[in-house]
Order: sequence, then structure tokens, then C-alpha cells
Amino acid sequence: MVLFMTRPTKRSGSSRSQFKKRVPSDVLKVARGKQIYFSLPKAHTSDEHILVPAKVGTHIEFSLRTSEVSLAKLRLSKAAEQFERFCAAYREGPRGLTLKQCHALAGVVYHDLATGVFEDDPISAEWWRSVHEVVHDVLTGRTLTIDTFPDEGKLRRLDKYVGPFVTPTLSRLGVIPADEDRPKLLRAFAQAVIDAARKLEKNAKGDFTPDPTAVRFPKWEDKANNVNSSSGLTATELFDVWQKHPDQKTVTPSTLASYAAVFAKLKAFLVKRRGTEPAVASLTREDFRAFIDMRSEEDGVSAKTINGVDLAAINSVFNWAVEQEKLTANPAIGVKRRVRKGTENGTRKRKTFNDAEAAAILKHAMNYPARAGRREDPKLVAAKRWVPWLMAYTGTRVGEMVQLRKADIAEFDGHSAINISTDAGTVKTKGAWHVPLHPHLIEQGFLDFVKEAKSGHLFLTPRPDLYRPDAKASRTNDPRGILGPLQGVKNKLASFVREVLTDPNGPAPNHGWRHYFKARGRGHIDGTVLDAFGDHAPRSVAERYGRDELFKAMVAALSKIPFYQVR
Repeated sequence: MVLFMTRPTKRSGSSRSQFKKRVPSDVLKVARGKQIYFSLPKAHTSDEHILVPAKVGTHIEFSLRTSEVSLAKLRLSKAAEQFERFCAAYREGPRGLTLKQCHALAGVVYHDLATGVFEDDPISAEWWRSVHEVVHDVLTGRTLTIDTFPDEGKLRRLDKYVGPFVTPTLSRLGVIPADEDRPKLLRAFAQAVIDAARKLEKNAKGDFTPDPTAVRFPKWEDKANNVNSSSGLTATELFDVWQKHPDQKTVTPSTLASYAAVFAKLKAFLVKRRGTEPAVASLTREDFRAFIDMRSEEDGVSAKTINGVDLAAINSVFNWAVEQEKLTANPAIGVKRRVRKGTENGTRKRKTFNDAEAAAILKHAMNYPARAGRREDPKLVAAKRWVPWLMAYTGTRVGEMVQLRKADIAEFDGHSAINISTDAGTVKTKGAWHVPLHPHLIEQGFLDFVKEAKSGHLFLTPRPDLYRPDAKASRTNDPRGILGPLQGVKNKLASFVREVLTDPNGPAPNHGWRHYFKARGRGHIDGTVLDAFGDHAPRSVAERYGRDELFKAMVAALSKIPFYQVR
């Protein structure tokens, strides 16, 4: 079975949790049969670690050596991070190390020995004196063997006595040194062990004076693996990497804003659950199950929204990270909220208006200007008056109508038309096409309204003053300041329609027009032409050709769309 996620498992006959992870095929080609090591925390609050060896096969599998659930999760988290570094290291292959890097790596061993558990309980002075003397003799002493190259015997002895410190440390940090650099590493590690033994010998005698030797080690910073491994990236950081990548240049600002909101909610949840936002590599399916439970039970979000918005955003970013080799697996894959037929309360939700509802909404819109408040924004009043009617006769999306500009209403191919394009704002398909105006709209005075309107957007006022280059994704990618006002008008239109659309299981107040338009035209208008009005996805390769080529057919189809009778 292929494992797509990291999670604690149980081996048959054992109460202890297991770590099991599939090794990516490209890594397996170069690492099969290798022995690697995982350094796992011995307890929740201690610096002490246990060293667990594992052999690389199609899967890496080993016992987490505990049956305590919380400790197993902690060890799983650390093992997952180290697994990511292991994969990144073998993808990169052997690397050259400077002398400074060798001593930085040796500093890790010094810290483990000198300031770890041994500092509190340093065994005995005699023990550490022996360690010091043995390693010092190996490092400085002469060998009695005949060497085929200088210091061959000394290096063999260093590998014997110091190698057990080097190999696990490099494995845990995800470093594969070039063969020619191993002598430098062995000498640096040997000196670090000597320094640590001297310090611990003093500790065993009751002298806990801070060791000035510790400051000689430079900090280990693995810049090589920072890009290729997600071991240290949180979900928030990974989303930031995703949205800045050239792959996302074609993603609409509204999608970026939606994703940003999802990842903000995910971060808040993880901080509350874990105390801090963990690395992506340590996340499990249980984390995401708990997240969607919270969204459903506490936030009251529907299963459709959880699957189609929250998990869609998370999986889109994480799957991209896997493709880019920033993650070895998507920890959220396969997680979803079960959607049963009907709504959350078991009653099937309608998607389209009935005739009575459509007439009630249009009447409500037509009569609104006469009863609008004097302080209400004139553009919002105009939106309530015209946008429902525009959707009723075009089947377009509400956002595409709300963001219309005066310049978007003009003659096209001999007929008054609406020009829909990304120049006005955000378009889901990033397309551009013309929709002919129905004669009933012209008869009601829509063209007169447009003629009298000021230049610019008809139903909203952009707020570019809200734009900040350092702001969140929704604003950073919307320097025209359209998204915020657009969403505001859409929300107010939905509330406006709900004043007459009272059925809780009825269609969405704005989106219902797309369904109603298709239902009203089906059987009377060619399907391809009907799709061209609302920019619905083509059903074949032939239908992917430009929608404007169908404009004359769309004009002819207007005669088959009868006037709405509103009294």
C-alpha cells in the first residue's frame, strides 16, 4: 500500500506506534540499502534524545518506541522533519564542505554531549577523562601500520572512534559530505568530542563554570536544504512561497484572497491545537480532520464549503509543493467532509429559482429606487435596481455584472452589448467576451442609465487607497482596489434578495440566476450558444473556440428569451 501521509501506525502484536513513510522513487534509486538515523526526543520537556537507526527501502519504517499517544505524536513530528531533510540530501547528493561548516557540524555534537543530559548527570570524571584521552591519542598519535597514503591509519582509527558520532549527526541534519571532506569532518568532530569530554570531566567534579570553548563553534546553517525541503516551513510560510512563485502569475486575485483566508484560519487552528504553528512535515491527517471538524461544528460551515473552498485551497498549495519537491507528500490528501444528498439538515437544496421567486426578485429590484434611503450610496441603489435584471437576461456571474464600467456597455457587431473582461475586475475564467443586451433591458432604460452615469464603474467605487505593497495577498494583488468593494456589493445584493427569497432551502440569491437562465433557455436555444452567454465550460474541443464568434447567434437567441412579466 502506498502511504500518502505521515501518521502513527501500529504493528500487529505491538502497542507501540510506528513511523512509516514511502521513500520517493528518485531518492530510492540512490539511497536504497543505506543506513540512516533519526534523533527523537526522549521526553516532552528534556533535551535528551534517543537514536533510532533505519534502513532505506521502499518505505522507511521503525518503532517510535512509545505507546504514549502525545509522545508518539511529538516523535512522529521530529521524524517527519528529519525524513524531509534526508530526501533533500539524497536529491542534492554529496556536497563539498568548508572547514567552517565542518566545525559548525561538530558544534552540534559538542552541544549534544556537553549541554545535554550529561551536563546534569555527567557519570564520572574518570569516564570522561578516558574518553578525552582515547580520542586525543587517536587524533594526535602515530599508527604502526604502513599507509598507502598519508595518515591512512590515523583516519581509520578516527573513523572507528569518532565515526559513530559523525554518521548519525549528518544523517539527522540531512548532509552527505563529499568523500574528500570526510577527513576534515573526522578531525573537527574529534576535537569537539575532546572539548566536550574535558567540560564534562569538570562537571563531574562539581565545577559548572560556563565553558568558553562552546563559543568557538559557528552556527550550523543549512542554506542548501532550505529551498528544497519543507522541513522547517509552516503552512503559512509554504503558502507565501506558493503565491510568490511564477506558477501563480495566472491565479486570479480573488482566488489568492480566498486561499489567504483559508490559510489564516488553518494557522489560528494549529496554534490553538499545538501551541505554535508546526512545520508542514509534522502535520498529520488527524490535524486536518480536527480542522474540518472545527470549521463544521464551531464555524458552522457547510460540507460543500469545507471541501470546495478550505480543502481545495490546502490541497492546491500542498500538491504544488510536492510537485516542486518542497514536500515529499501532501499530509491533507484524502481528508474530506462527507457530503450527503441534501443539505446539512437532510433536506435537498434547490439550485434554481422557480418562476414565482424570479418574478418576486425582479419586482423587488425594479421598485427599489423609489424607496431607497437618501443616504444610501447611489451606486449601491443602482446595483440593486439593475444587477438582478442583468443576470436574469444574461446568465452571467454576479461579480462580472457588479464590476461593469460605463465603457463596458457599447455597440458590438451592430448590437448593444456588455463587454466582460479582466480590465474591469476579476473574471473566473480570465476570459473576455460580449453578451448582447436583451431588448427588455433597453426598454427599461438601462442604456439611458449608463449614458447618464459618470465614467468608471457603474455599481462600485474602487478603493486603491487601501492598497499596500506589504499587505495581505488579497490587497497586494489588487492594486486597483476592486476586490473589497466588489465583495461588499455582492454581499449586500445577496441580503437584498433574501428580503423576498425566504425559503432556507432555496437557491443562492445571486448564483441562482445562472441556473435559472440555463433552465429557461434549455430546449429553445442551442446548448453551445446558451453556454456562451454565461461563459460556461465548453463540453468539447470544438466548443473552446472564441465566444465572440457566436455573438450573432446569441443576438438571434434573444428572441427566444421572452420578457419577464413583472407587475
